[in-house]
Amino acid sequence: MKRLALSSLLVAGVLAACAPQATVMNNVVPSLISVQLPQDDGEPIRLDGRYFGDGQDGQADDSYVVIGARGDCTGGVELQADTWSANRITFRDPGGVGSGFVCVVANGVTSNGLPLDLN
Repeated sequence: MKRLALSSLLVAGVLAACAPQATVMNNVVPSLISVQLPQDDGEPIRLDGRYFGDGQDGQADDSYVVIGARGDCTGGVELQADTWSANRITFRDPGGVGSGFVCVVANGVTSNGLPLDLN
């Protein structure tokens, strides 16, 4: 009886060790869906998308908006956002950027780029 109990415990331990483990991914790629330019002067540019983070990201060194970038989101001008939520970011046109792509870097992970023309 003791051998049966001991072998049952050993089998249960081996099965538990082989069970899949849940892992939390912190590097989900942010996705830009749309860019809305302001209707009136002084209004912010609005980016809509997913996985931008919890709202604090817009103030972190590794979370920012890049405008005037190349298609692969390199180059351009880095800006801190006016507002930042999980699915919306607003920022002001700094002037002098012209056209290119806009991208979001959230927690060091770069989104896809969308065309942006500020001329």
